[in-house]
Amino acid sequence: MMQTIAIFVAAYRELSARRLFWLALAITLVVVALFACLGINETGVSFLGRTFENPVFNTVTTSPETFYKQLFVTLGVEWWLGLISTLLALVTTCGIVPDLVAPGSIDLLLAKPISRARLFLTKYATGLLFAALQVFVFSAASFVVIGIRGGAWELSLFTAVPIVTIFYSFLFSICALVGVITRSSVASLILTLLAWAVIFTLNFSESMVSGGRIANDLEGKAIEAALANTENPPDEEASEELLSDLERVKEHAPNWKSVHQWLYATKTCLPKTTDTLGLLDRWLIDSSAMPERAEESTRGLRRSFGSRRVKGSSLDKAIRDEQDSHSVWWVLGTSLLFEACVLALATLIFSRRDY
Repeated sequence: MMQTIAIFVAAYRELSARRLFWLALAITLVVVALFACLGINETGVSFLGRTFENPVFNTVTTSPETFYKQLFVTLGVEWWLGLISTLLALVTTCGIVPDLVAPGSIDLLLAKPISRARLFLTKYATGLLFAALQVFVFSAASFVVIGIRGGAWELSLFTAVPIVTIFYSFLFSICALVGVITRSSVASLILTLLAWAVIFTLNFSESMVSGGRIANDLEGKAIEAALANTENPPDEEASEELLSDLERVKEHAPNWKSVHQWLYATKTCLPKTTDTLGLLDRWLIDSSAMPERAEESTRGLRRSFGSRRVKGSSLDKAIRDEQDSHSVWWVLGTSLLFEACVLALATLIFSRRDY
């Protein structure tokens, strides 16, 4: 146990000695400072005391607590921690495994009374520590900002620490595997970013197709309701148009369903990066407290799915309900299973390779 702690501490010191480590922390604090400069009043959103009128976000439609939580999840977690900070973390930690297996370094470490598997997993945990520290600093600073500016001291904000660290671990496991195989920091970074792009594209495609399937189903139900309307029945010409549209909707339904099933099955086998971060949105923000978007703002969404008779708010709610129906086991459990398989393969290669 003492050997593991010693290796962990040494790896942490090596990581913290890099300038990018402290640069990332400094940028995190700057982001939170900008976050604190934003405010909300009865007419709209303010920045450094200057108000910008907004009919959607103001204290009449949204409480300061909900406003700042939404900023924390959308801008803080999804954009900063989930994208920019993750890129910085990958750049900083991509060399951990290649440096471990470098000639000279690996000879000294293998001479220690510690198994190869424990050595590799200890180094891997060091990389996750970098991400956890970044998220903790951001969450702690945001906790203070939301407490002072929003009037709510929300300890639930710290759920971002395990969630974002788990999100990062999906990518870092791929980085570690590539590092063991190639022994190259550059290759580890490039191939991990490529894998991330593929995973994101699959996640986005599944979400879009799911939205299209839901919109198509709602369109069919709206047409059937219009045809069954006895109080204000459609005339003959309108009925013909409705029947034609209903036939088109039913014709497209199997295609939407089959494509979505294929994408969903593929997505189940891979890490669900977008859905993992989406858990914070589900847990921290009460959707009923959010202002309803104007109908005009959702027309583009309905047109993109070919839906003309469905209200934008109804479509938004149906899509959100579909996303919220995904269990935590499906989102995290299957993703962690993928990570476990990748780590097991990397550990096996590291343990059996001759150095």
